Parts: sequence; C-alpha cells; structure tokens
Amino acid sequence: MVEKKGFINIEKMTHVPTENKFRGHGWFYQRTGIGRLMEDSEPFDTYKPSIPKYWGYHLFDLVHVIMLTEEGIIPKEIGIQLLKAFKEMEKDGIDEARDKAGGRDHSGEAYLIQKLGWDIGGHIHAGRSTNDLMPTNRRIRQRQGVLDVADELNNLRETLLSLAKEHIETILPEYTAIQHARPMTLGFFLQSFVNMLERNFERFDLAYKHVNISTMGSTDGTGSDFPINIHRTAELAGFDGVFDNALDNFMSYDVEKEAFVLLNAITEVTSKMGSTFLLWNSYEFRMNDVADRYASTSSIMSQKKNPSLGNLVRTATDVRMRDVIRDYEGAVRGTMNSLRYASGILETMTWHKERMRELCEYGFMSNASLCTLIVQEKGIPWRTAHQITAIMTRKAIEQKWQMRDVTPEFIDECAKEYIDYGKPLNLSKENLEEAFNIEKNVNDQKTHGGTAPERVKEQIAKSLDRLKQDRKSLKEKNDKLAAAAQKREKAIEALIGK
Repeated sequence: MVEKKGFINIEKMTHVPTENKFRGHGWFYQRTGIGRLMEDSEPFDTYKPSIPKYWGYHLFDLVHVIMLTEEGIIPKEIGIQLLKAFKEMEKDGIDEARDKAGGRDHSGEAYLIQKLGWDIGGHIHAGRSTNDLMPTNRRIRQRQGVLDVADELNNLRETLLSLAKEHIETILPEYTAIQHARPMTLGFFLQSFVNMLERNFERFDLAYKHVNISTMGSTDGTGSDFPINIHRTAELAGFDGVFDNALDNFMSYDVEKEAFVLLNAITEVTSKMGSTFLLWNSYEFRMNDVADRYASTSSIMSQKKNPSLGNLVRTATDVRMRDVIRDYEGAVRGTMNSLRYASGILETMTWHKERMRELCEYGFMSNASLCTLIVQEKGIPWRTAHQITAIMTRKAIEQKWQMRDVTPEFIDECAKEYIDYGKPLNLSKENLEEAFNIEKNVNDQKTHGGTAPERVKEQIAKSLDRLKQDRKSLKEKNDKLAAAAQKREKAIEALIGK
C-alpha cells in the first residue's frame, strides 16, 4: 500500500500520523485527511516560557555578586571566582545545574558551595535574605510574563483590526439575552473586542510599572547592615526603580495579585469571544465556520464537527482557579495559549455573510428605528411610540408575521388599541420601508462610537494608531532589559575579563 505523506502504516493500521503529537484523543477515529475533517488539529498548549525556570534567582545572584565586588563588601578575588562559576553554570544549563545543586531559592549558593567550598561560596549571601530572594524571583518572572502576554495581546488586536476593516459593512444581528436586538456590522462587533484588549494593555502598563520595582536589598523587611548599593543591582537587573520602604516591599503581595488579575481580565475577553462564536457556529445560527484544524469529531456521531472554541472558555476558569503566588506561570501559560489560539481561529474562520444578513429580517430588529421615525414624523413621546410598536410586535407574532408583512393600516389598528393614544398614526408605505430598511438602520447609527460604517472606520483608525504606540512602548521596555543585560556583561568582563 502507498503511504500518504505525513502518515505511516503500523501493522494493519493505515494512515497513522507520523508524529506522535498528532495522535491525541481519538486520533484513530478522527482520521484527519480521510474522514469528516481534512486537517490535523492545532494544539492548544503551545506556550513555552521565554526565560529559564531559575532565571529570577540567577539574575539576582549575578547582579548581587557584581555589586558586592564593586562595593568592596567581598574581596575582589572572591567575587571573580563566584562570577566565573556562574558563567560555567550558564554553559551547563541554568535549570539543570540548579536542580542538581538543590536548595530551591538558595540554589545559587548551594551550587557555589558545592563547586568552590564554604569559604568561597558562602560569601554570596552578605546583604540579602530569603525574603528578598523570593519576591525578586517572582517579580522577574512576573515581569517577563507580563511582557510575553502583552506582545501576544497586541498580536490578537492586530488580527481583530484586520478582520474589522474587512467587515465594516457586513451586517448581522446584535443579540441581547440571545434575542434579536438591532442590526450592527461584524466590523463593529470585532472592534468591541479590540477596545477591551486596549484597556487591558493599559492595565498591563500599570502592572509592569508596579512589578518592575526592585526588591533586592530589602532583606528580611528592615534593610541591611551592609553598605549595599541597591540602585546598582536594580540597574543591572533592568528594574525601573527601587523600594522606598523595605517592609512594604517585603509584604507587597498586592503587586502579584495585580499582575494575576490582569490575566483574568484578558482571558475573560477571549472567553467571551469563544462563547459567542461557538453559539454562532451552531446550526440554528450558522453564521460562521471554523477551520478543520480547530475542530474535532465524535466517536459515534460521524456528522459532527465540534469547534474547539470551548478551549477559550475553559481557560478563563482555569486561570481564575490558579494560586496567585505559587502558580502565576500556570496562569500566564493559559493566557498565552488562549490569545494565540484565538488569533489562529479568527485568521482561518469563514463568515457566512448571507446568513448573517438573512437573520436580520427576523425578530422585528427595526422596531427602535420605527419608533424614532414615529417620534420625528408625528411629534409624539418616545414611550408612546414604544408602546404602539410593542402592540404591533405582539399582534404580528400572533399572526406569524415578520417585519415585511406589517402595513400602515396594521400599525393604525395597534395605535388605536393603545389606550393612551387611541387614534391612527397615518404612516405612509414609504415611512415603513424607510424604517424597516436594515442597511439604513445601520447607517443611521452615526453618533460617536456607533455602528455606522463611517464611525467604525474612525474607531479602527484610532485603534491602529494606538496599537502602533503600544508596540513602541513594549519595545522600549524590552530594549531596556536588553540594555541592562549588556551592562551586566560589561560589568562581569570588567571584573573577570573576557
């Protein structure tokens, strides 16, 4: 039998995926490329931390030794030996070496003592404590997590803006309580998520400002007897400032919680997207379709194509249930996976424009526009117009009518039935055609922030400019960390040579 590219034969089984990563849940009945789905599923959990597990401790160890040596707190020859040992550790692998050395928060000192002996390795702990080691590690890791998430958040903003531009005039129903409300455009709807993510970027900026304050030198919460230079360690580690009160810095769990809450807010947005698009994907709505790679099928119901949008919904719950202090990285991983997955789904999603427009003909979606016309044409109060159209809707539904079936005479009957009005409105056929024109309904929503295409274009332009500025801001933060890394290397070279 000829083997299909990307597949192998195992004994009597044909077309077995070559790579194990494609042999997930039910792979043998999913039969991608053969059965219901024609693409291999896209994995959800793809995020890998951008820094080593022990990086926070390692960075503190490096800059602390540099500072101790420069300030003459430890002998220069001792400092040189410590720094050379850490450079060897980096060649061997930071995580591997520290795991092997043990000591968790104090893995750096454990490594140095094992490698250089007590008399040399024990010098590193002058002027610091477990109580600044731990929060410094958390802040460095949270700082990087915030940067990673902000970058992926901006990628999703870009994807949404690109789609919003494409669908400025694609009309669909707005739903409230899963009932037809008023017509809007898909571009307008997608832009709403852009605005939510923009606010989260603002929150990111504030969270970064708070988390990027150095805790090095606060020791047990009272400061140090040694003449340590906390400004130097902060500079070499890329922090924007230093603590003003050692006890506050030692006890500042609010900073960790703030960064954690930010992740909750972001996954709430992707969850809302996922649940909405999942509903729209149902047969009853049929407004979109996901690419096969973002779907699965059933082990018994062979007709099914189950969108993997539920991953976005579940992640929000998963992030909320993480331990604020001990599992921030788990929350980062979930948030990063959710943002990436949402971008992939959106970039490959099919939008059924004709179905969206068709649905706007049902559910009396133009009632609010009809009320506006009645108020403007007849000079009666809004509430009166509202009650007349409410009677109109009830009576039309009783007769199994839709908007297109309503006549001026029918509205006159409803107006006469309303006890606080009691006379015909005498609207013209042209009045009704104008009020029930879905495209006109959308185009008339021209107030600031409205769904009219001209307003959505303005919103998109504003958001594109804002995205450009936010990317610049993010780059500046990353550039500052890169510059701090160069300063560290130069400081090390100045002490031990190249």
